[in-house]
Amino acid sequence: MQDAHIKKHALVLLLMMCGLYFVSFFQRVAIPGTIFNELQKDFAASASAVTALGAIYLLVYASLQLFIGMLTDRHGGIKITLICGICLCAGSVLFPLSGSLWALYLSRALVGVGASGMYLSIIKETDTLFSARNFAPLIGLFCMIGYGGGLFATKPFRGLVDLMGWRVALLLVAGLAVIFLALTYFAGRPFMVKKPVISEKPALEKIRRVIMNSLAYPLFIASMINFSIYFSMQATIGPKFIGDFLKLDAGQSTKYTFVMMLFTMAMMFISGNLSRWLGNKRKPFLVFGSVNTLLAVVILLAGTIYKFPPACFLAAYVMLAVSGGLTPVTVSFVKELSPGDVAALSVGLQNTVSYVAVAVSANLIGLILDVFKSSAVAVNGAWVYPAEAYITIFTVMLFFAFISVASSLRSRETSGQSIYGAPRSA
Repeated sequence: MQDAHIKKHALVLLLMMCGLYFVSFFQRVAIPGTIFNELQKDFAASASAVTALGAIYLLVYASLQLFIGMLTDRHGGIKITLICGICLCAGSVLFPLSGSLWALYLSRALVGVGASGMYLSIIKETDTLFSARNFAPLIGLFCMIGYGGGLFATKPFRGLVDLMGWRVALLLVAGLAVIFLALTYFAGRPFMVKKPVISEKPALEKIRRVIMNSLAYPLFIASMINFSIYFSMQATIGPKFIGDFLKLDAGQSTKYTFVMMLFTMAMMFISGNLSRWLGNKRKPFLVFGSVNTLLAVVILLAGTIYKFPPACFLAAYVMLAVSGGLTPVTVSFVKELSPGDVAALSVGLQNTVSYVAVAVSANLIGLILDVFKSSAVAVNGAWVYPAEAYITIFTVMLFFAFISVASSLRSRETSGQSIYGAPRSA
C-alpha cells in the first residue's frame, strides 16, 4: 500500500475505535445521570444505590488503567480495543435486560472493563500510526468524537427514553457498539501483523518510576479535582440537581448537560491548537481550569442558597464544561513531565487518579443525598431532595476546588518540551 493509502486506512481504523470510545463515554454520562429517576423508581433503590452504578464503572475503569497501559504497550492498541470491546458490548446488552440491582452492578463492571481500554488504545495507535507533530490535534479530534457519546447521553438519549423506555433505548446503543466492534476488527486486521516494541525494563520498575515522579503531582492533583467536579455535575447529579432545585422535568433538565457537553467537545477541539498558538504553554491552561472550576462551584453554591435564576446555573455548567475540555493540553503536559519510556503509563496513572476521584465523589454524593432523605419528597416513585442536600455537596466541592487552585499554581511549565531533555511535539 502507498503511504497515503496507509494513513487513510489508519485514520479509518482510529475512527472505528472512536466509535467504541463514543459508546463507552455514553455509558459514563447516561448512567445514572440521565435516567436517575427511572432507575430509582423501577428498582426501588436509594440514591446511594443508584450513584453506585456510576461508581462501580469508574472504580473498575480506574483500577485497570496502569494494567491496560502495560498491555497496550506490549500487544498494541488494536488487540486491546477488540478484547475490551467484547466486554463493553456484553455489559451494554446485559444492563437493559437486568431485573435486579445486582445484575445492574455486574453489567456496569463489565462496561467498566470494556471502557478501560478505549482511551489509552487510541492514544497508543495515534502515536504509532501518525507523526508526533499531529499527536495533539488528532487526540483533540478523537476526544471530541468520544465526548460526543456523552453529548448523545444527555438530551438526545432523554428523548429516546421518553419515546421507547430506557431499556429499549439502551439496547439500541448496545447494537451500535456491536457494529463498531465488528468494523474495528475488519479495519484493524492489516495493522495487527506488526510486532510491537516491548520495553526491556520490568513492568514493576516502570510503575515505580511513574508513581515516584513527584514533578507531576501538582498536575495530577489539580486535574483530578477539576475532572471529578466536572464529571459529577455532568454525569452523576447534574440533571438530578436541576430537576430537583429548579422543578424542571427530565427533558428540560438534560438540556443543561447537553449544552455542557457541547462546550466540552468544542474545547476538546480548540484547546490543543490554542496551546500551540500560545507557544505550547501548559501551566496557564491548568491554572485557568482550576480557577474556572472554583468560580463555577461558587456560582452553584451561592445560586442554591440565594435562589439565582436558571441562567446562572447554566453559566456554571458551561464554565465546568470549559475546564473539562482541556484534556488535550493536560495529556501533553503529563507526557512532558514524564520520562519518555513511561509517558503512556503516566497518562494511565492520571486517568486512574481522576476516575478514582470521580467514583469516590459519586459515592459521597449518594451518601449526602441519603442523609437528607427524611426531608425529601417522593414524586412518582423518585425522590426530590431539598436544597440543603445540594448546598452540602457544593460546599464539599468548594473545599477541594481551592486545593486544585493551590496545586495548579505549583505546577512546572514545560513549554512543549520534555523536562527530561527529549523534545516532544504538541
